[in-house]
Amino acid sequence: QDVLARALHAVVSPSSSGLVRPRMAPAEEAEEEFPKVIDGEPLIKAATALKEQGNAKVKAKAYSEAVALYERGIAILDKADGQTMLRTEVEEMIALKAILYGNIAQCMVSQELWRRAIEAATSCLGLDATNGKALHRRSLAYESLRKYKQALDDTLALHKLGGGSLSTEALEQRIEMLTTKIQAVDAEKAAESSEDECGTDMIKMKERFDEVIEKYDLRDGDAAAEVADWLVSGEWAMTTKRVAQRWKMDYEDAEDFIKWIAKGLEFKAQQAESAGMAAAQSPALG
Repeated sequence: QDVLARALHAVVSPSSSGLVRPRMAPAEEAEEEFPKVIDGEPLIKAATALKEQGNAKVKAKAYSEAVALYERGIAILDKADGQTMLRTEVEEMIALKAILYGNIAQCMVSQELWRRAIEAATSCLGLDATNGKALHRRSLAYESLRKYKQALDDTLALHKLGGGSLSTEALEQRIEMLTTKIQAVDAEKAAESSEDECGTDMIKMKERFDEVIEKYDLRDGDAAAEVADWLVSGEWAMTTKRVAQRWKMDYEDAEDFIKWIAKGLEFKAQQAESAGMAAAQSPALG
């Protein structure tokens, strides 16, 4: 009942005669005559004819023309909104409208209009949640927009329904492929986050170094060069203590001072190594 009511955009209730009619207040029910039953068959036939014409256009790859025909079919079925009709005709209209939206989704996929494909497939699934074709088409569209999580969700839903037109093997391969893509995106995000954190740490390290330089008035001296010589000579175990004693620093200041100089030496060594590798790989002149 709820699905039927939503599809026709009206609040309806079943009658004992198998009709669907608007819900009225108790007093109105006593006074109003039973509403006239609308014959939905002409609307269904007209929409079905437009669907067949649209299918022919799809075979000819005239997708825009096909979409126009499918949309005309939907508009015809929409004329039944709010009308009292036989329940069987209401159900037939809902099923037909779902097919029309599903066909529009396929046209959009064929034209690589991914967002419109998602909209059409979602409209189809709102009428028929078990439509496997719509799930697959929406999954393809999500994947093309790099929304791999949503694409996987639709593929898993399709798997629960039995796979539709996809074989079990093809479906499992698609699930594995989408899962791999999700993991790759997660790894990429984690790497970017790590790089951001590293950059932030470097900035903080340099700021602390500058604070120490300013605090102990070392800007014009040779303190950094002297510490660098100690580090290169392999005296790391005692360097922090020696720096603190040499320039009468707090131990924490001495440690932060050394960290930045050590990072500079590390960066310099990496640059030298990269330059050496580049020179070795350069082709010799003939």
